[in-house]
Amino acid sequence: MCSTHPNVAPAADVLLAALADARQRKEQAAQDMRLLLAYAREFSFPRPYRLADLAEAAGMSISGIRTAYTPADIEAVSTLLAALRQEYPAPHSAPVQR
Repeated sequence: MCSTHPNVAPAADVLLAALADARQRKEQAAQDMRLLLAYAREFSFPRPYRLADLAEAAGMSISGIRTAYTPADIEAVSTLLAALRQEYPAPHSAPVQR
């Protein structure tokens, strides 16, 4: 007869749930970093952020920054920016009344 402690299974479930949650946060952070890097290199004006500055801030190498994001990430940033422009349109200058 095999005896098990009654709290082993629930503790294991809590542990596995915590690990899965941590993995999800890690994946979300990685996606956030890719999108931020894509924005910094492809959409910031008047010029892209310097690779060295991004590498230092992200804790990556310069070559890692160059390959950190994909065309799909660039498209995702473009979609997010378009949605923001729709939600928050630029104010139009009011006509001057004389």
